[in-house]
Amino acid sequence: MFQNFLKEKSPKIGLYKTIMESENIGKEKDYPKLLTELFKFGVAKVQPRNILKDFLSVNKDKIIVKDKEKRVVYSKINKIFCLCIGKASIDMAKTARDILIKTKKLSKGIVVVNKENFKKIDGFECFCSGHPIPNKEGHIAAKSIEENLKNLTKDDLVLIFISGGGSALLSYPAKGISLNDKKELNKILLESGANIKEINSVRKHISLIKGGNLARMCFPSRVHSFILSDVVGDDLSSIASGMTIPDNSTFQDVIKILRKHKIWNKIPKNVKNHIIKGLENFDLETPKKNNSIFQNVSNTLIGSNTLCLKEIHNLCKQKKIKSKIWFKNIEDDVMQLSKKFIKRLYDKNFPHPILLISGGETTVKIKGKGKGGRNQEFALHFIKQIKKSLPLMKFFLLSAGTDGRDGPTDAAGGIVNYKSIEQIKLMNLNLSKELEINNSYEVLKKINSLVIIKGTNTNVADVQLLMLI
Repeated sequence: MFQNFLKEKSPKIGLYKTIMESENIGKEKDYPKLLTELFKFGVAKVQPRNILKDFLSVNKDKIIVKDKEKRVVYSKINKIFCLCIGKASIDMAKTARDILIKTKKLSKGIVVVNKENFKKIDGFECFCSGHPIPNKEGHIAAKSIEENLKNLTKDDLVLIFISGGGSALLSYPAKGISLNDKKELNKILLESGANIKEINSVRKHISLIKGGNLARMCFPSRVHSFILSDVVGDDLSSIASGMTIPDNSTFQDVIKILRKHKIWNKIPKNVKNHIIKGLENFDLETPKKNNSIFQNVSNTLIGSNTLCLKEIHNLCKQKKIKSKIWFKNIEDDVMQLSKKFIKRLYDKNFPHPILLISGGETTVKIKGKGKGGRNQEFALHFIKQIKKSLPLMKFFLLSAGTDGRDGPTDAAGGIVNYKSIEQIKLMNLNLSKELEINNSYEVLKKINSLVIIKGTNTNVADVQLLMLI
């Protein structure tokens, strides 16, 4: 089926469009390549260069935004200032510049992006910031943004391009909280097993730029944000900690989250003091929906995990690969998700071969000092669990992050199959012990099962592709 591949290379991720010549699946050795190509195809479909032009255009001196059935027109503009924040910022900046170059209103913009995707872009001041742990560069970037926004008026237009990772990349701690305090808090949160919505609720309340505070900085200018979602359910207030969105969460919610995950007594003293002050002082609370700063702010969702899954599913239908979108909006712990997958396989007799497509963002509770990421750990939990419950099932599984990076590693995730557990045993590795110390990267590396594609210039959470053969 997959003997011939048309190498139609797409920048950044080396996309190859697969050309299928038959309805029959080929040899097993073809499956890893097939799953990787399908994953790359889905990622390419949510890269800003491929989607932003559908939402943003220029007609003479007017800026036109298409948002579903709605059309927003900005005219009588004095100056256009662009901010690009998140892992997709390089593509966002290049594409926005190419679209907006037709107007002479464009002033110098700012890009804040992670190290893997960093490049200098003409017309932008570019900051290489820290992710997943904030760094000094992100703090400098936030102050630079604040300084540039001070001089804008109601006749100016701020176009903000937001993507996943922006919360960590743009760090502006509240008064009394140091950057080191924020780093320590971030590390504790990431290791606690809290989901991204919970983590961002906490981040918003210790920041001067998150949770709608960027909109406060932009006031009284007109603001339109273009948002690429890496959050399950596409809650705009959670993506990059909702910098231009009213925040519904409160300091009381923050305390509940920290206590729920048993880290209230572990967080830095300065952070705890700020949260306690916030309970009594409403001025420290994040801006809510009735705040006047949001009167001239609009937000448009331009891409998501769901779109990525649909594009993969559509390509499968086009190429006559039997497929099904299986699980959407995944938020489970990796161990629980592996059990959920296997229970569904046990309960339902799927026709073989079939590709089961899923996506979302899992969580991992860090207990050891090993190296890995949530996708890598999920892949190993899956093969461990399925060996016990469905030992005769033949499968290939890819689980990877669409940003090209899974945890603090150079891998996007892992790709395993029904033989992987035996390969691990041949390497004299104790899988249970390796999982106890969160050492998924080293295990997958030894059996040559890492997915490494480098930075993709986009980020719409994770994708799982399970091929039953």
